[in-house]
Amino acid sequence: MPAIETYVTTCWSCLGEFDALNAVWCSCDPKNPTKLCPFCFRCFCDASEKYKQEFWKRAPSKLVDEIQTLSRSKDRLGDILIRMKKLTTPQLLEALVEQKKTGRKLGELLIERKLVRNEDIQAALKSQGVNPLTDTMGAEYSASPVWEHSAPDAIIQYIMSLAARKGASDVHIEPTEEAVSVKYRIDGFFFRVDPIPKRFQAAFTQKLFEVFHLDTARQSKPQTSRSSGRLGDTDFDFVAQTLPTTYGVSATIKLVNRSTFIKDFTTLGVELEDRVRVLEELRNTFGLVLISAPVFNGSGTSAYSVMNFLVQAQRDVVSLEAPVHWPLEGVRQVEVEQGPAGLKMEETLRSVVAVRPEVVVLSSIPDRATALLAAQLASSILVVAVLPAQTAAGAVAAMLELGVPPQLLAGSLAAVTCQRLVRQICKICRQPAEPPAPQTLANHGIGPQEAERLKFFRGKGCPTCNKVGYRGRRAIFEVITGAPEVRAAIQNGMSAQDIESIAIGAGMTTLRARCLELVAEGVATFDEFAKLRL
Repeated sequence: MPAIETYVTTCWSCLGEFDALNAVWCSCDPKNPTKLCPFCFRCFCDASEKYKQEFWKRAPSKLVDEIQTLSRSKDRLGDILIRMKKLTTPQLLEALVEQKKTGRKLGELLIERKLVRNEDIQAALKSQGVNPLTDTMGAEYSASPVWEHSAPDAIIQYIMSLAARKGASDVHIEPTEEAVSVKYRIDGFFFRVDPIPKRFQAAFTQKLFEVFHLDTARQSKPQTSRSSGRLGDTDFDFVAQTLPTTYGVSATIKLVNRSTFIKDFTTLGVELEDRVRVLEELRNTFGLVLISAPVFNGSGTSAYSVMNFLVQAQRDVVSLEAPVHWPLEGVRQVEVEQGPAGLKMEETLRSVVAVRPEVVVLSSIPDRATALLAAQLASSILVVAVLPAQTAAGAVAAMLELGVPPQLLAGSLAAVTCQRLVRQICKICRQPAEPPAPQTLANHGIGPQEAERLKFFRGKGCPTCNKVGYRGRRAIFEVITGAPEVRAAIQNGMSAQDIESIAIGAGMTTLRARCLELVAEGVATFDEFAKLRL
């Protein structure tokens, strides 16, 4: 069996390694495209010149031939069809190769391959690339008619309604020198909408502040607001945050689906054995429970689910949050102020202790004083705290680095969870994929025996998944409990790696093992496992 040629390179944006030879060409510039990273879905058109030079210096001849075929094409029809989003760069490349061999007209080849219709060809030649409004093929569409013919409030309604239909978690509105950029975050990918023309920026920003109840007189200051509304048949909470920039006010609007935000532990994705361990510790009257994850991996959602469980169990819960993202009935939620030296978490926590709650939940541990106080309180009440970390053992190490004495932490620790969000392969367009090379598997610590149980699939890309091959995400977890051997390791000042090894011996299943299980089940791609660097 001949070896499959690859060209492994590092993405300039997310720093993930991917095979650029077999990656998809972008459609930013039909004559000079670049490759799309399958992890962050960004091309390197915006990368530095040094990155581009290094990329092409090492590029295999096949890749060089492809870019030369595109750049030398004198047929403007292909460029226009790509800009109209009727055609992709890879499709154009295949047609140009055949055109070179046969000498036939490009339009005839495209219609024969059923890539476009005759009406598309006529519209392209007539309009010279002006796109009609279509949003049926995912988030790649032209919104220009909406910007040109709608009032500012209608534009905002359109942006938010489309975000809800596409399952976006965030809307990013970023003014640039020439326009106002609009992007959606969907399952961890960013999708770009046609920019709003610069001439509409002032009226659009004014209306944005009114709709989300922000102070129009304080546009030069960062602001946060919370509101609610209905988009389609779904009720949402909106958290709007604005920042002043060089080219105007940027805004990020988070969409929180009211019907799905609060999840039980099963829906969260916590496996049965881990659920048993965590629930057992949450039922105790004292102890420190740490909820950890890298940023943007769902630790906040898990914290709210824990609070909801505690409320259902009739526990008296006080939460300290910065800010409060979701009002939860039965929890006394306190919004922590920002002082000159940072969050006043420790000061607020001391004042809350006076009301003697059964459970205190901290949305963050910003400093040594808060970490010490949380560990001390955990000897008499249940303390649940959110902490950024790559692994559960890393969260333990982070508490020690904050200055909590090993003896104090060992005595108070009840459980530590860590989680990651894993993109799932689209069920509509899932298809078998070539297994990675043995060397690639070995580089990720996977030997021949372990590789035999893995199954390799990928999403081809379809309208359902916005053409990226992934649809939805699920969380995976690992849980360290305060077992005697774990407490002894902490007390003896062992490293995070040693603590993890001891926790595995005590029954912990790691994030790495959980993710490989999803690969073996055909739920996640090997690329997704590699991206997580577990």
